[in-house]
Amino acid sequence: MSAYFETFRSNVFPWETDVVEHFTVAYYYEKFAAAGDRALLALGQDPAATHTVDWHTRYQRELRAGDSYHVMSAPISAEDGDLVIGHKLYDSADGALCATTEQTVLGASASPDALVVWDGPEREVRPAPAWGPAWIRSATDLVIPRDLDRSGRMGVDAMIHRFSAAIAQVLVQAGMTPGYLREKRVGYSTFEFQLRVAERPMLGEPVDCHSCFAQIGRSSMRMVHRLTRPTDDAVVAELSQFGVHLDLDARRPSSIPTELVERARQMLASTD
Repeated sequence: MSAYFETFRSNVFPWETDVVEHFTVAYYYEKFAAAGDRALLALGQDPAATHTVDWHTRYQRELRAGDSYHVMSAPISAEDGDLVIGHKLYDSADGALCATTEQTVLGASASPDALVVWDGPEREVRPAPAWGPAWIRSATDLVIPRDLDRSGRMGVDAMIHRFSAAIAQVLVQAGMTPGYLREKRVGYSTFEFQLRVAERPMLGEPVDCHSCFAQIGRSSMRMVHRLTRPTDDAVVAELSQFGVHLDLDARRPSSIPTELVERARQMLASTD
């Protein structure tokens, strides 16, 4: 095996879309996680004996309700005990590449003959924001049964659902209220995720999310979210999320009003 192979195929169901009217990021991760398990099985590995610790995802073309898609996967690196699986998600109707992700898995391996060359987007180094007053509490929650994956711990898609909910809390602080978004027909559309998972909380454990602005441009903004366990203040996952102020009718980035840019810049976290 030394080529990409199919690991997932489905359609975008209406309930898998969000307020930006496209396939929501948590469901991308649900499908990528399933694709990762299929890839591991094809490589003769036991998915239950592994732990994914890192995801680098680029969203290149949106999918809307009713669109069909499929995922092609292959091992792209196997060094120092880490296996990296590359996934490419395509629109099944026209073959366009819609998203890519690199999944770093601990406890898995692949022979050198199975590796393929990865030609996806390179990861850019993003400065890490330091804890401080710019951070806000953006979610207060508890791990419930539907959050669990095959390991019996909180799945990556459940983490992304918390981070997605946190976005609205951050935008409100910058004046981008739900009323503003509805009236102006705009939304926040993600084009990059850099996610690190330190550990996965168990059923019944409390989880909080804290978020901040890390970068602000004329039409783009980066947020950083940290999922924490309040019982010991451990950071269990961290997400760097880059996106744009999206015109929902034109489906293109649009300029953020100056007053909102200035308000957001006052909330920027300092970097380490």
